Amino acid sequence: MRRLSPDAQEDLRLRVVAALESGRVATYGRAAEMFGVSESSVGTWWRAFKASGRPALLAAERESRAGKGELLDDSARGAVLQAMLDYTPADLGQSGVMWTRASTRTLIRLVCGVSMTEQGVGKWLRRHGFTPQRPARRSYRQHPLCQNRSSQAYWMIH
Repeated sequence: MRRLSPDAQEDLRLRVVAALESGRVATYGRAAEMFGVSESSVGTWWRAFKASGRPALLAAERESRAGKGELLDDSARGAVLQAMLDYTPADLGQSGVMWTRASTRTLIRLVCGVSMTEQGVGKWLRRHGFTPQRPARRSYRQHPLCQNRSSQAYWMIH
């Protein structure tokens, strides 16, 4: 059902209820079999139709999810991007010279006072043209206890 467009879903609900209302189909099970939907969906649609009429079966306008917007406005975004160009994480007292999600998260907190999750920072970076970069190979001199660091992604703008 979810693979159908909202208009097609609405049409299917209306046809199922029309079949039940006209008496062409006597049971939920038969209607489900005839239209290729679940029996529980047929029951839900029928009860909604009986309670509220045809408007209950119409496709509703979907609202965007809460929290989907940007946490940083245009000026804050510009300030963070400029700081990323002007400084390295080492300049800000962090380890490394390339921007990671963790170091970018710290930078955003310092510049804008906004706290974001690392996953949110990763999405923010991708949205603004940065792509994760991994080292092509590991140094043969690398200390065995530091192997987890080699899997860390660094962000580059393209």
